[in-house]
Amino acid sequence: MISYLLLYCLRHFNGERSLAAVYHLLTGKKSAQTLQDSKWFQLERVFGIYKTLSLVEIEQAAMQLLRKQWIVSVDERSYVLTEAGKEALHEWLLSVTFFTHLNGLLYDTVDRLFWYRLSLTVQTLSNLVHRRKFIPIHRHEATFAWVKTYLMAKNPHALAQALHQELHTICSSLSEEEATIFTLRLTSFERIGWTNEQIAAFLQKDPLYVQLTFQHLLHYMMKRAEREPKQFPILHDVIKDLVKPVSLTLSAQKTYEWLIKGKTIGEIARIRNLKPNTIEDHVVEIAANVRDFPITPFVAEETRRKIIEAATRLKTRQLKKLRDAVGEEISYFEIRLVLAKVGENSVS
Repeated sequence: MISYLLLYCLRHFNGERSLAAVYHLLTGKKSAQTLQDSKWFQLERVFGIYKTLSLVEIEQAAMQLLRKQWIVSVDERSYVLTEAGKEALHEWLLSVTFFTHLNGLLYDTVDRLFWYRLSLTVQTLSNLVHRRKFIPIHRHEATFAWVKTYLMAKNPHALAQALHQELHTICSSLSEEEATIFTLRLTSFERIGWTNEQIAAFLQKDPLYVQLTFQHLLHYMMKRAEREPKQFPILHDVIKDLVKPVSLTLSAQKTYEWLIKGKTIGEIARIRNLKPNTIEDHVVEIAANVRDFPITPFVAEETRRKIIEAATRLKTRQLKKLRDAVGEEISYFEIRLVLAKVGENSVS
């Protein structure tokens, strides 16, 4: 499984990023570079989906792929897929479903909190309805507080029935395997929910496969709950205050607030006592993550078209190659900014 995830990332990076970049992406490093990479190379879905992964495991997987001749080295610690590697990846993608709804960048850490709330709510309601004392499945103080507040003054029988109907509707749209994985994770008055490892053993699947499938299910539930609050009012209550519309590093968020107030890059640099280059980094991060953020104040339309044409023609996002193609009169900042805004659209 790790080998195929690596193939997937290397296919998108196409030799323009190292193994370290794959590692930072899959473990969800909240750096401006990794956040930008996830956008530029259309890898948002796998951002932060394997937080326990080690760099050693990535390197070992790369060695296995080299021995199989599925990848070849193009630079120090950078690789591209061979035709055999592309075929292997294609066949694997046809065999898995968890990429359908995975959105690691949007739901990074949120899926865990959503699951804490939902699973504890299910456990609590089940035990209240059957008048049983119980030990909470999660020991997470913020979740305790939320569930206690949410259930206060509500009829547990009516709420349990309504939540059951919402979950039944969700599970009815899943495959049998997916519905089984989700159901086995739940804890009720009569059984403790299984771990991903236990489910993997039961289904005779790779534990990582079960983990990613479960994440994909949570992301699917959250997406539907956000978009269909009338059909899933309880699930919407669980998720509505967890998802942030914009994912920015803290420093970039502060710069964004000053930009909204009409300050220029130079003014923000002086106000925050930072270098203009640092503020430019923030602007690129903001452009990549705020969909309606305009880059016209920083990049002329003719320059934007010239950069996109070069990126499309050369099939690259390497800054030096693009700078050589468009000329030194266009800055690296302008190139990065344009790439940030077209990140969701492939230039290959």
